[in-house]
Amino acid sequence: MPEPPAAAATRLGDLGRALAEAFRGPSEETLPSRLCAAVRSATGARRASLLLREDNGWRSAGDAGEQAGTRFDPPVPHPARASRLDGALWVPLESEGELHGMLVLFDFAEEEGEVETAAFLGMVFGSVLAAGKLSRLVKDAEFELKARLLELESLYDLGLSLGGQLDLASLADEVLFRSISLTDARKGALVLFGEDGRALLSRSVGGELLPASLAASWNIPEGEALLNNQARTVPTAGCMPDCEKCLAVTIAVPGRRLGILAVADKESRDGGVLDFTSGDARLLALFAAQAAGAIETARLHREAIEKERIERELELAAAIQREILPHTLPSVAGVELAAANIPARHIGGDYYDFFPLSRGRLGFLVADVSGKGVPAALLVSTVHAAVHLQIDESPTLEDLIGRIDRHLQRYAATRKFLTVFFGLVEPDSGTLRYVSAGHNPALLVRTSGAAERLESTGVPIGMLPNSRWQERAVTMEPGDLLCVYTDGVTEALDTREEEYGLDRLKELVIGDHAEPVGALCDKVLASVTDFARGMPQYDDQTLLLLRRSS
Repeated sequence: MPEPPAAAATRLGDLGRALAEAFRGPSEETLPSRLCAAVRSATGARRASLLLREDNGWRSAGDAGEQAGTRFDPPVPHPARASRLDGALWVPLESEGELHGMLVLFDFAEEEGEVETAAFLGMVFGSVLAAGKLSRLVKDAEFELKARLLELESLYDLGLSLGGQLDLASLADEVLFRSISLTDARKGALVLFGEDGRALLSRSVGGELLPASLAASWNIPEGEALLNNQARTVPTAGCMPDCEKCLAVTIAVPGRRLGILAVADKESRDGGVLDFTSGDARLLALFAAQAAGAIETARLHREAIEKERIERELELAAAIQREILPHTLPSVAGVELAAANIPARHIGGDYYDFFPLSRGRLGFLVADVSGKGVPAALLVSTVHAAVHLQIDESPTLEDLIGRIDRHLQRYAATRKFLTVFFGLVEPDSGTLRYVSAGHNPALLVRTSGAAERLESTGVPIGMLPNSRWQERAVTMEPGDLLCVYTDGVTEALDTREEEYGLDRLKELVIGDHAEPVGALCDKVLASVTDFARGMPQYDDQTLLLLRRSS
């Protein structure tokens, strides 16, 4: 016979008040245990147990009555609704369609009100468990949010600290110590690589955690981490010796790896070693991304300073070389002069000079050093000084060239050589004496338009010890023109990689040999420039013109 509604309401009211009182029960017992005790007392069950569902099974959260604490397993499959199984009433605890746990009443004798009791308990306990789960989720979310905020604040502070460092070595130390502090590690290592992939800089704390010689072979994808909490028994291949647990990330900018950052042995409060977590890996990867920007900035700053230093040195060398070249041409009766030099770089390896001598004579030279840049400029300076010191002491041009060669063989810091055309003209008689040490053939253009080649009379200076040169002489008639040049003129290339060549130079000089030498010099160099337009030139261009006046 069904239970009268009034009686059922009274019974459920009593059960509700018992549960309400359990919420206000003594704090020494857990709430699930107090609820189980209240249910057992109100229903007369021998034992009341609360099981909570977890990812890997079920866990006892509360137990009251006889044999409380003894283990038992829920039936498989678990009941989908309140059911009696083996003398126990199993009540699924659900909320919004999700099963949170099971309430089990052992030896529950009341059968008439069983359905209402089970429904009431399922609703109350399901709501309590849902509220508890929601509370835990909220607490977990608050904790996670606070942790993220602390991470962001830490990373922001670290970014400000790193951003003020432009010295790469100091920045590397800062990055390493900050990463150790950030992860509570005992050890740390940082290896930075140069653009060639080789180790550029290495730092370690607590021992050589990451040998620089082996770090270059590591391949950790950008933004990811290598986490090994079994490093003692399963060491990371090739690196990280003598540590229990390790964590490493790549420091990189788009398109290039800058280095490897590693920490090891996360320390606990009691001095033990904790596992590194995925959160530690994420935090270290974020820090590495910030460090990458600071490191790249410091590297670029260092390169800019180095480039600026080199440019200042090159500009100084260029200024010195400009001082070596004649500022003005000498005024010598009986000859007309023109000369020009166009270096391929800031500083070049070509050189020309004039030496007014006694009895109205004029010495002159055009030289071309092998190679370019600073080493060539140094040799030019050496030759310039040697010629000015030796020219008054040398009875012949052959002797002068020999003296310069011996000086270079003994004192020149660079193992280079140079070609030289050295001439001495006597305007009164028209005699031109010259020595050509491996230089390009000079052109002697007669007033008739005929052209003679003045060939080499020996090897380049500074090339071979104990070398000898021949001095030769020709006569220049009034109006005759001498053209001396370096191979940067004749070997200038056009867009088809064809050389300007001696034939073009010869044709131009012969055709316009009667023009003033200054205008002819400009015309020759302009012709070479037009021919090679659109192509970079890799050799200096020097041209010297000398005409005997009528």
